[in-house]
Amino acid sequence: MKKSLLLILALIATSCAHDVVPKPDQLLSMDQMEAIVYDLSILQAAIQTDRSYFKEQSITPLSYVYKKYQIDSLVYVQNDLYYASKPLQYEVIYRRVEKKLQALKESYDQEAANASEVPQIE
Repeated sequence: MKKSLLLILALIATSCAHDVVPKPDQLLSMDQMEAIVYDLSILQAAIQTDRSYFKEQSITPLSYVYKKYQIDSLVYVQNDLYYASKPLQYEVIYRRVEKKLQALKESYDQEAANASEVPQIE
């Protein structure tokens, strides 16, 4: 019984040492992934606000981001999957994006509050 328990623990320990998802050929840094996720978040919000404009201009968020960061869909998917297999790093990326989005929201809220305080000329 003790030997089988030790064998199981050894197997678990060695399996944790290997990457679940292999490192992509073109590995993007966490900062690059953060920038991409941030841009995608902004674009998705913009599309939800005025979908017709994006349709008229034939703008798709993913193709815009791929062009901006000079990557293709395969590179993005491989990197997203790679970082998703590393939950601590993935969480850091998304927490940073969330923090940036919150700061952006607060700055817009502040601008809106300042705009409403401007006296109207009659």
